[in-house]
Amino acid sequence: MKFQSLIITGLLGASFAIPPCRAASVFTIVNTGLPGLASSSVGWGDLNNDGKLDLLLTGTDGSFNPLSQVWRNLGGNGFTNISAGLPGLTNVSSGSVSWGDFDNDGKWDFLQTGFAGLDASHFPILIAQVWRNLGNGAFTNINASLPGTDTGASAWGDFDNDGNLDILLTGFSKAGAIAQIWRNQGGGSFTNISAGLEGVIYSSVALGDFNDDGKVDILLAGTTNGFISGAICQVLRNLGNGAFTNINAGLPGVSQGDVAWGDFDNDGRLDFIQTGFSSTGVVALVWRNLGNGTFANIISGLPGVYQSSVALGDFDNDGNLDVLLSGVDASTNLICQVWRNLGNGTFTNIVAGLPGVKSGSVALADFDNDGRLDVLLTGFDATDSPICQLYHNNTPLGNSLTPRMINPVNRSNGNFEFSFKGKTGLPYLVWSSTNQIAWSVLGVPREASPGSFLFNHGGAGLEKARFYRTTSP
Repeated sequence: MKFQSLIITGLLGASFAIPPCRAASVFTIVNTGLPGLASSSVGWGDLNNDGKLDLLLTGTDGSFNPLSQVWRNLGGNGFTNISAGLPGLTNVSSGSVSWGDFDNDGKWDFLQTGFAGLDASHFPILIAQVWRNLGNGAFTNINASLPGTDTGASAWGDFDNDGNLDILLTGFSKAGAIAQIWRNQGGGSFTNISAGLEGVIYSSVALGDFNDDGKVDILLAGTTNGFISGAICQVLRNLGNGAFTNINAGLPGVSQGDVAWGDFDNDGRLDFIQTGFSSTGVVALVWRNLGNGTFANIISGLPGVYQSSVALGDFDNDGNLDVLLSGVDASTNLICQVWRNLGNGTFTNIVAGLPGVKSGSVALADFDNDGRLDVLLTGFDATDSPICQLYHNNTPLGNSLTPRMINPVNRSNGNFEFSFKGKTGLPYLVWSSTNQIAWSVLGVPREASPGSFLFNHGGAGLEKARFYRTTSP
């Protein structure tokens, strides 16, 4: 069974995240007018449900000033800065951004954290803000009373399976290094559940259900004391009662790196990648999930990087997750490379021709809806200048058997409808989830015309299902 990688978001939603594509061998830079940024974080999300991915970005500009902006995708390689619709949006750097529908209204809200400059007493101003999407190109800060952080990470996840997205927050705060889970109580209210996680800075996080029990687990990396002696990397199992336990996976601690879950060997279990600076030097390690609560290093051959960022996606549509990584390697070179997953536990550099960056962020998305993964990268380049560059994937699309969902529509009767191209005669299934962890089968799509499939989710407006995917043999 091959799982399609695209997720359809929101009952009012449109296509989002990573669609499948074929091997990327040539990239062309797109002239977007986006500002160069380093110490940066970026995130793709469809803010106005028009089926085109928009962009949220934060970081420091060429004059070392913090900056936060939202750019709407106009189509045809065009973007426009709509930050004027976010009065009071705080400019930040050295933080994190993430999209999520915290109030279940079908519109993408966002969370941003980071350093916002110095106050009158020359103390750092640290923020963590939730901005609610009002649906007309405008957003409002809900004043969620979260602790401000920088040099950290954040993520949305439904940790208690109540249908509301909670917040995982890490980084340096006024109280020192933190790692906290803030439960979404509805109505724009969040409360710290005191989960007992080790506080970390220069940190990264990833969420996933590594043991297939239907609960969101945590992959947490960073340093507890600001030095490599305090570096950790932990897999934290969600016990389902607001508590988490470190499974003691035996991982090397990393700082100034990144982590990401992904099923690299297609065995149905989540593996993961970790990058960063460890006690033995810079690393980029892929860990295979053995299914018994343990993980094994597969010796992938990836170059170690720190001040790094990682993104995963299937560039060649062979069903294997490939790796995009950036940062400083062991020889202090700046790199940004695409590594193809050969499916046997090894990877090969496809020599994509991307400029090396550090202290930045990489992201994958089909920004122009042509079915191919494009690359966004930010950070300091080899001249220590901040850049923000979007690269279009020119790889020819083959005769793919993996469907890509298109044309999401909200019907007046509350039904949600979408279509996709596929191969006549294949028994496709459509799945839904409230948290992208536990999935259930909705049914079989209708082949409206040869190679064109249509699915209608009846009464979807009355349910909390927000994510859709398809599978094919």
